[in-house]
Amino acid sequence: MPAAARVPTPNPLSDTYSDLHTNLDPHAHASSDLYTTATLTPTVTLAPTVTPTPFFQVLAIAPRSGPASGGTAVVVSGTLFQGGASLLIGGAPATGVNVVSSTEIDANTPALPAGTLNDVTVTNPTTFFRSYSQRLTNASLPGGWLSDFLDVPQSNSFHAYVEKVVRHGVTSGCGGGNYCPSSPVTRAQMAVFLLKAEQGPTFVPPACAGVFPDVPCPSPFADWIEELWREGITGGCGGGNYCPSSPVTRAQMAVFLLKTEHGFNHTPPACTGIFADVACPSPFADWIEELYAEGVTGGCSTSPLLYCPGSSNSRGQMAVFIVKTFNLQ
Repeated sequence: MPAAARVPTPNPLSDTYSDLHTNLDPHAHASSDLYTTATLTPTVTLAPTVTPTPFFQVLAIAPRSGPASGGTAVVVSGTLFQGGASLLIGGAPATGVNVVSSTEIDANTPALPAGTLNDVTVTNPTTFFRSYSQRLTNASLPGGWLSDFLDVPQSNSFHAYVEKVVRHGVTSGCGGGNYCPSSPVTRAQMAVFLLKAEQGPTFVPPACAGVFPDVPCPSPFADWIEELWREGITGGCGGGNYCPSSPVTRAQMAVFLLKTEHGFNHTPPACTGIFADVACPSPFADWIEELYAEGVTGGCSTSPLLYCPGSSNSRGQMAVFIVKTFNLQ
């Protein structure tokens, strides 16, 4: 007689686990009604917009330059100006001061030494507390106002360029309140122009060592000339000399500017014959034409197009060359 079939006994623990496992499995269709997948949307808390608290300051003066004799109408802009505020330019009181609003003061400039940069200072009648430890009654715009050189009035074609080289500390003029825009730039002066434009107004070259026999060491220009030599921008004028008092020609200036801008080993593209008075090829042609291609010069004549390579470079022209080469703003 065959053995009776064995009926398996359910395992409550196993079945219970199976049911639980099935019901928790997100891929099990039988439990889809019980298993719900929740999609959570993150809560984004926007930071509050913070408006900076203004503090007492002088931001600008317009125009930024005018005759040394004074009397130029100016608008000074800033923040937190108070009624009754006073205005000094170069330490001298402005005239006709009118506090138009908390952000504007109108006035007329005082007479000031020619060819100088002057701070623009506003003094409020009451103290402004910037912080617990800082109390302000005056605010200044350093070097905000240029008192024009006597020989470079606003109408002078070089004025804007001269103003920029002065503001960047490249030069302070030739003395006596003048700039001498028509005077030729000497090779000694050129060393200072180039290095200050390249390195900044606070640059101080290393002490001289006595490289050139015609440049005494020490002397006013020796440090600058020898630094120009160390940077490979110049090798002198021949015979081991530098010729510090000789004027810089427009052809030489092209080389000096491009080497200072691009480095001593810079090689300009080959010339194509742009200027009628600059033979191509010739020693300076490549340099002159690259200066033209960079928009630094348009030549000395447009019809016909000439460069005047042998002419001396004036201090006015030098200001233009420096501003355009080094993009002084």
